[in-house]
Amino acid sequence: MGRDTQKIGDVNELRAAIKFLKEGYYVFKNISLKGPIDMVIVDEKTGEVRKIDVKTTSYRVSWRPGTRIARQLSKEQKRLGVEFVFLDKEK
Repeated sequence: MGRDTQKIGDVNELRAAIKFLKEGYYVFKNISLKGPIDMVIVDEKTGEVRKIDVKTTSYRVSWRPGTRIARQLSKEQKRLGVEFVFLDKEK
């Protein structure tokens, strides 16, 4: 992953954390450089726990230009019950 791509991902993880805080979740960030989960969020009212992997939405350039590139959970993420949250690049 390129340096710019990593920066975009880092920014989107912070944007997602802010989004969830505003929606009434406690946010717990992963401090490891690698891992199947970017953050765990807990609903302040219900106690519902969600495991989140934040992805930056990517679009194809050549084959079927402009269509979104699909992402799939890894086996480990499926086992852990992780869900993707997609955010577009910040302009």
